Amino acid sequence: MNDNAKRDAAFRYLTDIGLDPNLDAIEQLSGPFAECLAIICQRGYTRPEDDEDGRFFWMKRGWKGLVHDIMDNAFRIRLFSWERNEFYENGALDIINFAGFYLRMRNKGPRWGDMGEPG
Repeated sequence: MNDNAKRDAAFRYLTDIGLDPNLDAIEQLSGPFAECLAIICQRGYTRPEDDEDGRFFWMKRGWKGLVHDIMDNAFRIRLFSWERNEFYENGALDIINFAGFYLRMRNKGPRWGDMGEPG
């Protein structure tokens, strides 16, 4: 799908859910958010039917595990972009995805998931 088609689809989606889209919202949805969703779709590890216990893969991390993953990627962005002045796309995309998972989990369930308490 070309960029114009992605922007048109983003506009339609935002309108369909009752928002009055502006250019920033359209660009976010058709750009970085679409890239993040592509990662989730392509990796395919979030389908409950793939897990024996029916939980999404990211739920097995627990909500503190997700916070850890967000912080880990933030530290990597700091290293690459802040200290080395290098663009680090993967870390930014992972933060967006982990933050979305965190928002969906809402600090419910096991804090550390299947990993158990650290230490």
